Amino acid sequence: MTDLMTLPADWKGMPAAFVEGALLAANANPKPLEPEAWLPVLINGGVVEDEQEAITAEQKKAVLSHFELQYCHIKAGEFELPQPLVWDAEKGVTEALSHFAEGFMAVWPTIEPNWAEQTMSDGTMRMLSALITTLMLLLDEEETRAQMKEAGVTGMPELADLYSQLPLMLTEVVMAADELQQGAAAQAVNPYKEMSRNDPCLCDSGKKFKHCCGK
Repeated sequence: MTDLMTLPADWKGMPAAFVEGALLAANANPKPLEPEAWLPVLINGGVVEDEQEAITAEQKKAVLSHFELQYCHIKAGEFELPQPLVWDAEKGVTEALSHFAEGFMAVWPTIEPNWAEQTMSDGTMRMLSALITTLMLLLDEEETRAQMKEAGVTGMPELADLYSQLPLMLTEVVMAADELQQGAAAQAVNPYKEMSRNDPCLCDSGKKFKHCCGK
């Protein structure tokens, strides 16, 4: 099971669960995108204010390190939702899980136009649709189901059942995004593209990159 990011001591932005979701949205991008396009959302939650808190160089380094670690887990087929985001059989959607969905959806408007430009397989389109629907339900189930009913969509699974497939949805969408970047011969948003094979691996395993995530 992966861990939530440990936020820097001087962090004044959104909670860790929000950051986790936001970084997954950034990792689900089918086109190259500079981090500066979505980093401010981690501080302001997507709400632009007159006096914006700036993200420091050290904070950016910590955030991008976790962003890269997420990518590493997904590429290795080892991604799981962190313990604080595990479904609560009694409470259902916890505050942390709601923050997680909110973080993903706060960054998604920056990512979605890049998906709109892609030619997707039916499988990828269905998985992407299921992911966004699940996250919207996690944010506001009553309102989302009402909108779906109005649109003629019925027979949706229970949220708990959709949640159980969330790690698979996230993994498939991020992998599809990565493949689209590679297929377009783009410079992939690959956290390891500037690493030497003999550098220490970014996942903090203590091994050289070539013997760890760079295999």
